[in-house]
Amino acid sequence: MARGPTAQERGGQAGGLLSARTLAVVLAGGRGTRLGGEMPKALAVCGGRTLLARALATCAALCERVLVVAPGELALGEIAVPRIADPQEGAGPLAAIVAGLGAEAFDEALVLAVDLPLLTSATLGALRGGASLLLPAPGGIPQPLAAWYTPDAFAALAAAYAAGERSVSRAVNALAPTLLRDAELAKLPGGLAAWLNVNTPDELALAERLLAASEAA
Repeated sequence: MARGPTAQERGGQAGGLLSARTLAVVLAGGRGTRLGGEMPKALAVCGGRTLLARALATCAALCERVLVVAPGELALGEIAVPRIADPQEGAGPLAAIVAGLGAEAFDEALVLAVDLPLLTSATLGALRGGASLLLPAPGGIPQPLAAWYTPDAFAALAAAYAAGERSVSRAVNALAPTLLRDAELAKLPGGLAAWLNVNTPDELALAERLLAASEAA
């Protein structure tokens, strides 16, 4: 599978600064209603760590800068990275993606939702497509909340949002991404199981069992 060069592979600037700026945007806006708790989804514990802590660690292994996007009133406690407020009028994750990607200049950016705790840096690193948008589609359903975006892709998403688009799926599909379906995803680290999306207590329990099994292997 084609992969874009890493920051190190793309060389450095004078003074040792890397020419590639890698940014990670962690989406942590879920209120956790379907999980049945009284805390935000990002603070649900999975395998001994919160979903937010897992996502931050995964992104830090891949990107030079990491930030979190969440509604300003959502209580997430102390966060060691910058936090960007999800626009109050934002309907769904498209607004959060646009807010996060627009917060800092970048050459390539990873967007990751906290409710995908089985995705590792190895899995996400394999999705780097350089100029092409590689969009995972587990079960045939495109997943734009765990993908790499270029500045051009961000500009197109921002323009779509400004024009009134609120569906992240429609906005990303308009970028003509290359879909990675089950056969391709099964070959990546973690396989298809890595794409488990945690929204319910049963899914959280399943994620914990899968994490325990992988750590025992």
